[in-house]
Amino acid sequence: MKLLVNGENKEFSEGISLDELIRQLGVRKETVVAEVNRQIVQNDQRPGWKLAEGDQVELIQFVGGG
Repeated sequence: MKLLVNGENKEFSEGISLDELIRQLGVRKETVVAEVNRQIVQNDQRPGWKLAEGDQVELIQFVGGG
């Protein structure tokens, strides 16, 4: 199925969860905030949050520095 992830069209398997998408992209789930269709998804909801064809996903990572 096609999803728009951070502005890029990407293909994923049907029924993928938001948590699995984050894992497949190699993003550390502890340092990311996820938004689906302009709605922030709480960390504890991500494993059960099933994505659908055409969903728009934004992943915002926190980066430390100094």
